[in-house]
Amino acid sequence: MRMIIVRHGESEWNRIHRYQGQLDAPLSDLGLRQAEVLAERLKNEPITYIYSSRLQRAARTAQAIAAHHTNVPFDYSEDLLEIHHGEWQGKYADEITAQYSEGLREWREHPTRSQMPNGESFSNILKRTLDFRERTYAAHKEQTILVSTHDVIVKILVADALGMDMDRINRIWITNASISVIEYGSDLPYLASLSDACHLGALASTRESQTAL
Repeated sequence: MRMIIVRHGESEWNRIHRYQGQLDAPLSDLGLRQAEVLAERLKNEPITYIYSSRLQRAARTAQAIAAHHTNVPFDYSEDLLEIHHGEWQGKYADEITAQYSEGLREWREHPTRSQMPNGESFSNILKRTLDFRERTYAAHKEQTILVSTHDVIVKILVADALGMDMDRINRIWITNASISVIEYGSDLPYLASLSDACHLGALASTRESQTAL
């Protein structure tokens, strides 16, 4: 199975540095343009199935891609939702830094042992991400699938393919509307592409301009 994983285009809350989690922020004007350029990049890919988070920033990105693949089945999966940020959801990055500095440091440095207040545990998002990977591999062994999802989900899939310590996932940067590709087979999985954003050109979101995910 070849899994083409895209992170959603820039959301309005990415733009204003506000933590989203599972709150449903829309794509920004830039994010909409990113989604269209991403879709153009992928229009000739032999995609056989599209899966997306139902949150509109990921769904709208997937829909732009699906417009070039009109006969390809399209499903939403709850497993592809971003990690639930609990009390951090809806707060701005500077508020999180001021109110939850120790928790933020632990999330960045040791995500596997952290939990945002009243949020989702890392073990839960890890389980649902890997469950999704196992189910799709069983269903699409010889196929190419497209997955439109969120930052933490992409990082977990990449880290799993590389056999990385999950506490290192926040050392990976995943650009909005970027492409990562993992090839799964009877041998080891292979990371064929990571956060490829060459199609975006001047539309690319920089790490320095995004302080809340």
